[in-house]
Amino acid sequence: MSEPLRFIFSHSALREGWDNPNVFQICTLREISTERERRQTIGRGLRLPVRENGERCFDPLINRLTVVASESFKDFAKRLQDEMQKECGVNFEGRILNKRDRRKGILNKQRLLDPDFQILWDKIKHKTRYAVNYSTADLVARSAGELRGMPDIRSPYIRVDKGEMQMDKKGVVIQERAAQTIRASDYRAPIPDLLGYLQRETELTRPTLAEILEKSERLSEVTRNPQQFLELALSCIQKTLHDLMVNGIQYERIANAEWEMHRLESEELESYVSRLLEVKNSIYDVVEFESKVEEDFARQLDARTDIKLFFKLPDWFKVETPLGTYNPDWAIVREEPSGNRLYLVRETKGTTQWLKVPELQRKKILCGKAHFKAIGFKNSEYDWVASATDV
Repeated sequence: MSEPLRFIFSHSALREGWDNPNVFQICTLREISTERERRQTIGRGLRLPVRENGERCFDPLINRLTVVASESFKDFAKRLQDEMQKECGVNFEGRILNKRDRRKGILNKQRLLDPDFQILWDKIKHKTRYAVNYSTADLVARSAGELRGMPDIRSPYIRVDKGEMQMDKKGVVIQERAAQTIRASDYRAPIPDLLGYLQRETELTRPTLAEILEKSERLSEVTRNPQQFLELALSCIQKTLHDLMVNGIQYERIANAEWEMHRLESEELESYVSRLLEVKNSIYDVVEFESKVEEDFARQLDARTDIKLFFKLPDWFKVETPLGTYNPDWAIVREEPSGNRLYLVRETKGTTQWLKVPELQRKKILCGKAHFKAIGFKNSEYDWVASATDV
């Protein structure tokens, strides 16, 4: 980027009326005395960040908030966590961590000289680029079919809730007394630039989008609720486009482009102690896990005598896909009873049923298969598994 700006330091800007979702660090320079002010402050950092293209970011490696505060803030965070867990059923286990409880992994440099590691790295280090092949006619037909099946577009409504407020020792308590939904049946909204919006979001041509909308036979509903129509139409078109792109994707190796092994030495592994598992058969003395599935997987691999080496692929090891970058999970060396070595890459998911894996993850796995096939992997050398017993 030509813009030299890397961060913005903002002082006294976390009160009401300040609406920046991209807050990743909050440092309290004084003791925050009131519960309300603490909620306002931390609430700014709990919003999902927004990427440059305006889309919300759901990447857990990016979507993290660091709060530098006094010890009393820990008690507030715990109360807020318990309250949200009780009201929303969200499990916060392992989400709020103390920055001091971190450690660096110790790299076993002798492992990097091990022939098993050298052969494995030589197999996986190649970078690729992709091209997609699909027909516009197929895209139009499938997208129009998706639009025909989307829910009915309904006019906006106003919801009126009546409640009774009471004060007690815990604060303000509201008890619902009545609720009513009022829908404007004769509402007709002005039609925005449908093609312009869809073109910005999908990068398809206006004639293609116009043909999709016309063949969907749903255009007459747009005046009922243009925003709802656009959101549903965009979702249908993007789903179809992604399906066709993934099914028609083709990777090829990029000459003289590879992930460099020295980055394992120059870029240290550091994480919270609660997310690190001590192991013997990896390139570090620990592996970092992001879920109970990964923790169990690593623990079981480390206990097996046929697993000669395994490690979590670093977060800079990314494969480009039409759906964003994809970071495979594990690289493994397994010894067969015959003495032959198998050099494998495995993706861990918490289920053995393919359709229970989230759709976006399924598509990235399919892209992963195409990438590893292009660099010489056999079908069985890259796969997804539910546990270590599947390796």
